[in-house]
Amino acid sequence: MRLQYYVDEEGESTIGLWVPKRGCFIDVTAQDEQLWAAMLPGGKKLRKEIETWIAKGAEDGVPVDMKGLAVSSALHVQPCSLVCLGKTYADHAKEFSGDAPTEPSIFMKATSAISSDLSYVLNPTGARKLDYEVELAVIIGDTLHRASEAEARRAIVGYTLMCDYSERAWQLEHAGQWTMGKSYDTFAPFGPVLVTKDEIPNPDNLALELRVNGELRQQANTSQLIMPVAQLVAYVSQFMTLNPGDVVSTGTPGGVGMGMTPPRYLKPGDTVEFSCSAIGRVTQTVEEE
Repeated sequence: MRLQYYVDEEGESTIGLWVPKRGCFIDVTAQDEQLWAAMLPGGKKLRKEIETWIAKGAEDGVPVDMKGLAVSSALHVQPCSLVCLGKTYADHAKEFSGDAPTEPSIFMKATSAISSDLSYVLNPTGARKLDYEVELAVIIGDTLHRASEAEARRAIVGYTLMCDYSERAWQLEHAGQWTMGKSYDTFAPFGPVLVTKDEIPNPDNLALELRVNGELRQQANTSQLIMPVAQLVAYVSQFMTLNPGDVVSTGTPGGVGMGMTPPRYLKPGDTVEFSCSAIGRVTQTVEEE
């Protein structure tokens, strides 16, 4: 299943379910609870019913009316924990600190950073070093506590993309406060869709790209991660309990602005595009706060 989420000017949400036979998203907002239940590990029967309905063309479904709507965060529920991983690609680890660790770093990003409108990212007042990081994000559908890799794999609901925006001065020049530099409003856009794991049977072979003003800055494959995706999720669960709806963002490859010589940070008016062929593309404009 592929789900896209929208929001109107009043903050009301609409959920669209992609129906290939009709080439559009069908409004399934009223089926919100059933959709989430179908995605959870125990929802196989309900998921099958929805997939059959999709395959038949969802003839009784009404297309999403995009008038007055903006594409919103591709998360079905608000996560309690938004867990991010650092130094999971060797090339980024080297451009960041010069080493290639065998274990990732773990940090948290405030859930208030999740975007309600994917069309823009804010350049905060006083920000000097706004940077970008394309990442594969994993949505959790079951409680994980000191889980094995197999348990983590079963608990994954689906995947989307996140751009882990960072204000590097806030992150690195204020007593090493990573969360401080990564938690401003709009710094966690997820999208463009949530893709359930049945459509991505191998998350360890996904091509990621990020462009700034059309220039290719990041290009990598999740096969280059220092651990497979499910193992990364299991690793996080050794240090904290993950609950349904939580998100683990798996880290970024090389090519960030901070790693360039000289560094090339984002500025108001810049366009950022991050994409994965299996998930889609998000295009954002940097706006001065």
